Amino acid sequence: MPTNVLFLCTGNICRSPFAEIVARSLHDGDSFVFSSAGTHAIKSHPATDTMQEVASDHNLDLSRHMATPLSECELPDVVFGMEQHHLIAARRQFPELDASQIRLLDHPNAVVDPYGLDLETYRRTAAQVLEALQDIDLESFT
Repeated sequence: MPTNVLFLCTGNICRSPFAEIVARSLHDGDSFVFSSAGTHAIKSHPATDTMQEVASDHNLDLSRHMATPLSECELPDVVFGMEQHHLIAARRQFPELDASQIRLLDHPNAVVDPYGLDLETYRRTAAQVLEALQDIDLESFT
């Protein structure tokens, strides 16, 4: 069975969808299933144009992304939140998971929400997400 990994942010239109497609690009194969959601996501909203542009700069495509509310997610094996309040929401949504299964993506740092900010802020956020995902040993969750 593949390990189900959920990336969680607020609107599911910037940070978590970027983390999802980066994780897919780093971990191909049958070992993992990646998804993303937002604690306050409006269902089916696309990724922001700026995050789509930043993803494209990394040869990744977010054009088909549609936001998913956390409340509509099935139980994952592990959740990576962008900020502390995302971890709190995940613990409420998935009480079956223990503390080791709900973590900050870039522990101990929050991943800054770039929504509504300039392109450089989006690029810094993307770089932080990419570096964090390169440092995480996802095999330890299988």
